[in-house]
Amino acid sequence: MKCPICQADLPEGAKFCLQCGARISESEEINPALLDLIAQYERRLSQDPKDTATRFNLSLTYIRLKQWGAAIQHLELVRQQEPDFPDAWYLLAVAYHNIGQKKRARELLSEFVRRFPDHPKVAELRQKGLEVIDTTCPASSKLLSTKEGGKG
Repeated sequence: MKCPICQADLPEGAKFCLQCGARISESEEINPALLDLIAQYERRLSQDPKDTATRFNLSLTYIRLKQWGAAIQHLELVRQQEPDFPDAWYLLAVAYHNIGQKKRARELLSEFVRRFPDHPKVAELRQKGLEVIDTTCPASSKLLSTKEGGKG
C-alpha cells in the first residue's frame, strides 16, 4: 500500500501516512466527468501554462476528488502567479490541513486573514465561533481558537 500524496510505503490498513501525515481513505468510485474535466484543464494548461483561472479550476477538481497533493501543487502555482488571489490562499490551507500538515495550514490561513481581512471566509470563520488570533502579530503561533476554549 502506498500513500497517494508522497508515495511512501504504508502498512495495510493505515489511516494516516507516517511520512507526510496524509489521511488515507478507502477508495471511492471516481466520477468520470471529473476525470474528463481534468483532461480538458491539463490540455489548456499545456497550451498556456500561465492560465491562472484554468489552473485554479483544475485545483478545484482535484479537491472534489480529494486528491490533495495534486490540488496543492496547482494552488501553489496559482498563488505564485497571482499572489492576490484570496481563494487560492484559503483552499491551499484547507488542502494542507487535509494531508495532516496542520502547521503549514495555520501559516497559510494566518497569511490569508492578514492579506484579506474583509474576505467573506474570514467573516464566516468568526461566525462559526472561531476567533482569529492577533493576525497583526507575526509572533503569534496560534491561529484559531474557539470562544469557549474547545477544539480549534
